[in-house]
Amino acid sequence: MFWILRFIASHRAAFSYILTALLSLWMISSGPVHQAKIARGLTISVFYPFHLALSLSSHVKNIFAENKRLRSEVAALTMRLSRIEEEAAENQRLRQLLDIVETYPYDLVPARVVLREPSNLFRSVVIDAGKKHGISSFMPVIGTKGVAGKVIQVLPGISQVQLLQDPSARTSVMLKENRTVGILETENGREYFVRFRPHVNCAQGDTVLTSGKGGIFPSGLNVGVIKGFKEDTDPLFKRAYIDPFVDFGHLENVFVLRLSPRWSAFRTQVDSIQFENR
Repeated sequence: MFWILRFIASHRAAFSYILTALLSLWMISSGPVHQAKIARGLTISVFYPFHLALSLSSHVKNIFAENKRLRSEVAALTMRLSRIEEEAAENQRLRQLLDIVETYPYDLVPARVVLREPSNLFRSVVIDAGKKHGISSFMPVIGTKGVAGKVIQVLPGISQVQLLQDPSARTSVMLKENRTVGILETENGREYFVRFRPHVNCAQGDTVLTSGKGGIFPSGLNVGVIKGFKEDTDPLFKRAYIDPFVDFGHLENVFVLRLSPRWSAFRTQVDSIQFENR
């Protein structure tokens, strides 16, 4: 049996001619009805695999085209969803900013953070408000939840803000519960602490506010919450570590309090004093 198949395979051209000639003679010698039956049989047996292959190829091509169209639609819908989510987040931020305007009895200038200091510490940021918006140096800057920093440099359309993250920044603060005053400090821009005397009554969860001392920040602005304590290098003090209300890593919208530093007013008053020579 196998030698017959091998013989046919090795002489397939001759067998193809012979088979075609025999089929042609068979169809010529047959009647019209029989010829139609032979044609249908040949179509089903010989040409059907080719038709099936062409049909499958066309079907696969359509599948690839549909897949490409669906991928494009998914990409468009993903971008649309991302835009909707961003608009929702922006709407939430604007609502928070509106609450800030209604909460603080100050002349507030809204601004957006447009540039961060190119370092891991983020000691300062640049905002899109400057001299033409009535901004001047040493004006307080707050976020949606609390104090962010103060203006240290002003240009016509932008300003540089020193954040509380800057180790050189010092902010006078007080405990909301008993009005005890201290200085907010940081050594690495990540941990914030206030030094208190050991006998000061304070506990985890107490709120820390600006004290109004120092002439820059008005009294009562939110700063943070005490999260723990640690002994200071100086045995006369203890450190109260603060969790700030402002998330400096995600600071986007701020307000500048259009307040002149109070020490500049004090200096003007002192300079106006006339002393008599006796």
